[in-house]
Amino acid sequence: MVLFRGDIKCKSLQRRTSISVILPADNIHFLNDSEDIVPKPYKTLYLLHGLYGSDDIFLANTSIQKFAEDHGIAIVIPCGENSFYVDNKNAHAYYGEYVGQELLDITRNIFPLSTKREDTYIAGFSMGGYGAIRNGLKYSKNFSKIGMISAALITDDIVHYADDSNVLKSKSFYESCFGDLDKVKNSDMDPKYLIENTDNIPDIFMACGSDDFLFDKNVGFCEFLKSKDIDVEFIQSPGEHTWEFCDKHVKEFIKTLNLK
Repeated sequence: MVLFRGDIKCKSLQRRTSISVILPADNIHFLNDSEDIVPKPYKTLYLLHGLYGSDDIFLANTSIQKFAEDHGIAIVIPCGENSFYVDNKNAHAYYGEYVGQELLDITRNIFPLSTKREDTYIAGFSMGGYGAIRNGLKYSKNFSKIGMISAALITDDIVHYADDSNVLKSKSFYESCFGDLDKVKNSDMDPKYLIENTDNIPDIFMACGSDDFLFDKNVGFCEFLKSKDIDVEFIQSPGEHTWEFCDKHVKEFIKTLNLK
């Protein structure tokens, strides 16, 4: 397994930004003198972190690196700041365009990653789960499967928030990400709108703990998908909004991918 950490210059953000890349290369087992060869180009998961995170947070809080090695998949983890992975025109920080298209172009140019839709997946935890469904749908031509782990499906509610010192409840914070909150519904920042206006919807996987403060939102979205006759796999199990839950269910998502 090879781990690259570095930074890239991207047009979407008008600056340099950091990324971590796990590649299933050099799987040498020294004790038994053997080596596993994963055929190139590599199938790839673009994995999005949650609020307060960065590109190295999955490496610090999960065992995703070893799991990727065992399953022969490349994983690209960008730094999304606290952006919700949407396009902030005022700041010229087009995080949706970045993770939905430009990041794919950049990493495929540098690393031996597959360019096929069926070999390319997007997933995320919390804010990253929202980013995965939003950009997995908006850029559906690029991704064959979307993974939502404890997804922050909050776009129906933020318009009703007031200013608060807690970022999670702060209307002004969400305005800094989404702009005019009255215009989020029925826009490309509204996952339900995207579901109704997207052709060739990727397969969808969801997981959320029954004790998670976002559980009801995830259940409601799953029910919405089923009302639109969209197949969705939803794992509901005991658990809270924790790294332990994320670690387990990101792995469950990877197990569902066509990696062999």
